[in-house]
Amino acid sequence: MRRVPIRALIVVIALLAGGWLVVQERAAQAEGDLEAIAFSPGGGLDPATVARADDLVRTDRRLNPDRRPDLYEAVVLGRSGRTREAIAVLERTVAAEPENLEAWALLAGAAKTEDPALAARARARQRELAPPVPDG
Repeated sequence: MRRVPIRALIVVIALLAGGWLVVQERAAQAEGDLEAIAFSPGGGLDPATVARADDLVRTDRRLNPDRRPDLYEAVVLGRSGRTREAIAVLERTVAAEPENLEAWALLAGAAKTEDPALAARARARQRELAPPVPDG
């Protein structure tokens, strides 16, 4: 059996590490652009911005193993007047990650006018995960 030279193995490992870093950079860029859209000043979002956000969410989901893209999607949906869709995304997120404080907070806000009972449950869960700190 022929032994693989150490240098060749190091080159392969370096190429794999470089590829991984490129993927992570693309995910971070997509997430940064999503954050800029989701939390830009102003009210609703125009259709072109929503379409761009949809593309970024797909990219971020493909490259990112966590649920953060779902949170951005929900904020964009809410800002574009699609509150029920935003609530559905957030309900899936909290079902998958029941300790995701940020998702519960967003769900409480999104459901406030559409489903006050759901908003109250979300706020209660939010308080369970991060109880208020008493004064003093």
